[in-house]
Amino acid sequence: MASTRQRVGARRGGILVRVDGALCFVAASVALRIAPPPRVARIPGAPPELLGVATYEGSILPVIAIGSARREMIVCQHAGELVGLVGCEVVGTGTFDAVPGRIDLVEHEGERAQVIDLPAIYGRVQSSVRPAQWAQ
Repeated sequence: MASTRQRVGARRGGILVRVDGALCFVAASVALRIAPPPRVARIPGAPPELLGVATYEGSILPVIAIGSARREMIVCQHAGELVGLVGCEVVGTGTFDAVPGRIDLVEHEGERAQVIDLPAIYGRVQSSVRPAQWAQ
């Protein structure tokens, strides 16, 4: 007899979001909380996707745009640091069907959602930060 996991299929917990019309998924292993949009302080010389920094529950975190919407912020943890993601609209939270043989996709109501690769996003932002040029 097949196990329940084999009959039902693998499931992944997390948050489904829409990013500029595309369905995406933030895994529960990195997502900590959905928060209201923050007040962001810009950083001179920052790349466009790094909107700046914001305070969240007494901590300062970088706020990264993954799309154009400015609704909720998803507070995530990456490499021991808090990171805020904005630019998406939350569709739902819970557990979702993993696409067999794919670790980068989940399904919801017949639509596939790409897993948001937070390490890649964070790495791109970190590698494109330039030192600030202050006017004298």
